[in-house]
Amino acid sequence: MVFRVADLIVDTLVAHGVDRAFSVPGESFLALLDALFERNNIDLVTCRHEGSASLAAVADAKLTGRAGVVMTSRGPGACNAALGLHVASQEAIPLILLVGQVEKPDLNRDAVQEIDTKRTFDGLIKWSTRIDSAAQVPEMMARAFSVALGGTPGPVAVELPQDVLEMETSPLPVAVHGVARAEPSRAAVEQAADLVGKAERPVLLVGGECRTAEFREDLTLLSERWNLPVAATNKMQDQFPNDHRLWIGQLGFFISPVHIKLFEQADLIVAIGTRLGELSSLGFRFPRQAPTRQPLVHVYPDPNAIGTHFRTDLPVVASAHSFLKSWLDVPAVSRERGGWIEAVAKTREAIHAWPERRIPDADVLGHAVAAIARRFPADGIVTTDSGNFATWVHRIFRLQPSARMLGSACGAMGSGVPSALSAALRFPNRQVIAFCGDGGFLMTGNELATAVGRGLDMKIVISNNRSYGTIRSYQEKAFPKRPWGTDLSNPDFAALARAFGAQGYTITNTEHAADVVAEAMSARGPVVIEVQCDVHQTIDRSLAAASG
Repeated sequence: MVFRVADLIVDTLVAHGVDRAFSVPGESFLALLDALFERNNIDLVTCRHEGSASLAAVADAKLTGRAGVVMTSRGPGACNAALGLHVASQEAIPLILLVGQVEKPDLNRDAVQEIDTKRTFDGLIKWSTRIDSAAQVPEMMARAFSVALGGTPGPVAVELPQDVLEMETSPLPVAVHGVARAEPSRAAVEQAADLVGKAERPVLLVGGECRTAEFREDLTLLSERWNLPVAATNKMQDQFPNDHRLWIGQLGFFISPVHIKLFEQADLIVAIGTRLGELSSLGFRFPRQAPTRQPLVHVYPDPNAIGTHFRTDLPVVASAHSFLKSWLDVPAVSRERGGWIEAVAKTREAIHAWPERRIPDADVLGHAVAAIARRFPADGIVTTDSGNFATWVHRIFRLQPSARMLGSACGAMGSGVPSALSAALRFPNRQVIAFCGDGGFLMTGNELATAVGRGLDMKIVISNNRSYGTIRSYQEKAFPKRPWGTDLSNPDFAALARAFGAQGYTITNTEHAADVVAEAMSARGPVVIEVQCDVHQTIDRSLAAASG
């Protein structure tokens, strides 16, 4: 059999631990698809849109800790995949975009669908390269993975001209460059421990740089040893036990006055595994810079991410887990912090308490989510699209570190179904539930066909309020009684699911919510649960009614 550059690229993918790739096929990389034909060590997932393929690859990277891989054609295909590039950049997720390119003689001649990924995606990607010969493959592919995974992880684009993929070559040794990992110094760890030991009201803020089970175990252990309360950045609710006395809660997309009040009282903030962007700093409010500064310990593997927005008292260039492991070797100085722990408990209650029995019947979504949460196993996987419906999920679900949460931390719509697709493929024996809005589902919900084709056991919950609800809420605050351009005309989602070959259920009222959920959750295969709800029935209105 003829050995081609395309076969050599597949060898490099395998060498880097790639066992799954997401794609919408294109004629510009047919040789690469052919190279995968007889390879049983890479699962090629054929999607219905490059945007959802790239989002699925991002989710797979979150689940594995390895770089996600998406394959697209040039021009329109690559541009459709830009959604995943944006999410990967915003959320620091390693992603490799393999782009079928025009043939070498046609480069720079404005050929049909030609694209310069460096110029097109400047500001989104960390690096772009084009492979022009077989000799370049080992080094360029190894560099692509090391750049995507190193420092602040992110997306990398690799252009593959069609004629280069088809070139015959001899098998070449593949290269794996690896990623340089900084280790914390003993002095830095001891200094951080000393600051925590002396603090009366410290907060440990954890991001998503490390998501392994071992990291979560060590995080809980350290928190308990030092009596150190923990908050998680947006969509990182699964990093710490949600029923733990030291759990503060998740800093969500919508800034909470309750969290602001607690953080105002903190006398030390230790931020690990987060770049301290807008959401993780509560709108760049904390650590407070003036009039009285809050001391900051910032741990992150990229030195360029430290000191960017805030003066840092102790900068530590290291991964979150290596820092935690070193810190666990330091003898603990555990302070009582009784009043501070009480304040943490009050904050947690204000953020995550759900008085289900007092929630009004008008909140159909709230009762449906509560019924689903009661049936959610400890090791289940929940995905959320972007939208205000997710506030119910974050408030009601009590996640353990054995669970996984995949959400759109940067607010990009359309991630719910592709993320669930990735999760169900990666963990076929675990319960996977996707929560979507009606708007977000109709952006990428066609991947339901992919789920049906694969026979995946995943549940999709659609909040149908016939509106782009989050945008409408902002609109009504800025321009009262003048909603425009945010209403939606929707299909019968349960019927649509059945047309795809999935099972479909509809919840129209609170009275039947638990029964419908019980039937839908016990069904096997892809399932859609449509929850019809009122756009004006906000979670704040429900909580106000429950306390009234």
